[in-house]
Amino acid sequence: MNEPFLLSNLIDLQDIDNEITKLITKKSEGKTVLELKNLEQKYKEVTKAIEISKLAMEDYFSDKKDFDKKLLENENKLSSIEIKLQDTKLNASELQNYNLQKSNVQLVIEDIFKSIDLLNSNNKEGLIEIENFQNQLSSLKPKLVEISKTLQTEWKDIDSKMSQQEQEKSNLINSFPDEIKLLYDELKSQGVEIIAAYKNDTQCGCCGVSLTSSEMDNIQESKFQQCPYCQGILV
Repeated sequence: MNEPFLLSNLIDLQDIDNEITKLITKKSEGKTVLELKNLEQKYKEVTKAIEISKLAMEDYFSDKKDFDKKLLENENKLSSIEIKLQDTKLNASELQNYNLQKSNVQLVIEDIFKSIDLLNSNNKEGLIEIENFQNQLSSLKPKLVEISKTLQTEWKDIDSKMSQQEQEKSNLINSFPDEIKLLYDELKSQGVEIIAAYKNDTQCGCCGVSLTSSEMDNIQESKFQQCPYCQGILV
């Protein structure tokens, strides 16, 4: 049980666990993940800013909607009149009537466009602000797509590496006696930072505390060769 090979394998197990932890951290807190989160946060902020700007211009959008509706109605009227004017069977009176209707509708359409221009002019600053925000969203969208694709590729690579590490860990643990497995899990659950390390002269390789010759002897004679200060296992 206290054979150097077994304890060395314990260090190897710790190294694999550390690598798995790094991979998990990279998947949740890596550079690309943080970059994507920042972009998503910026996108939400700009979207919210647009909502606030539009809410402040609620009267403008209501009036614009009414004008657009009237414009569409009159453009449809004009189109209908022009179709009727193409009828070669119209008499002079009918032709004059439809031309008069056409002229009146065209005047109405011109007035609507003037009203829309005036409405836009009176709300120019707000419209420019919204346009700027929308341009920001347009520039953010391709970046979000690009970073998302990059992240998916990175995660796929991380998952592959984690699978390999987990397999190595499983193979290694299966070679350990049950009491060593329990000891490792217990130390890990207790938050021992370095569970196993090589001796460094008279210092603990796990916590760096200087050990007396008596303490070193006691460690060598103990069942699991643990440091009395950090409980780390000395190989």
